[in-house]
Amino acid sequence: MTPIVFPRRWLPLLSLPLLAACAGVQPPPAPIRYCPGSDALLISLDAPDDAVRQRWQGYEACDSYRLLRALRANRGDPVRLAGELDKLLADKSLSPAGAALARLQLRQALAQSKLQDQSERQQQQLRDQQKRIDDQAAKLEALRRLELDLPKPNGLNGGSKR
Repeated sequence: MTPIVFPRRWLPLLSLPLLAACAGVQPPPAPIRYCPGSDALLISLDAPDDAVRQRWQGYEACDSYRLLRALRANRGDPVRLAGELDKLLADKSLSPAGAALARLQLRQALAQSKLQDQSERQQQQLRDQQKRIDDQAAKLEALRRLELDLPKPNGLNGGSKR
C-alpha cells in the first residue's frame, strides 16, 4: 500500500481547518457575580440613592436587591411594605438570611401598622371627648347667663340683716 501523496498546491487548503480551529478559541466565561448578602443590604438601607445605585449596579436581578428596593420604597407605609414583603417571602427565592430579614421587617411593619391604627383611634376618641367637653362648657355657660337674667324674688337681696 502506498501512502497518499497530496500535491503541493493543496497544502494551504489542508491547513485551513487547523487554522479555523485555532482561531475559534472561545474567551473564558465571565466571572460569576454572587449577590451581596444581608449585611450589604442593611448597610445600603440608609445610604443615599446615588450610592445605592452605584453599589448595586449589576445586581438588579438579585433577590436581596428586590428586598432592598421594597424596604426603601415603602418605609412610610407599613401596610404596603407588609404586602411587598409577603410577595417576596411567598416567592421562596430569597436566601435564608434575606428571608429572615424579610420576616423580621414584616413583623415590624405589622406592629407599626397596629400601633398607627391604635394611635388614630385614640386621636379620634380624644377629638370626640374634646367636642363633648366643649359642648358641655357651652351649655353650662348658657345656663349661667340664664340664671343671671332671671329676676330675683322679693325679699331676697343678699341674705337676712339682723
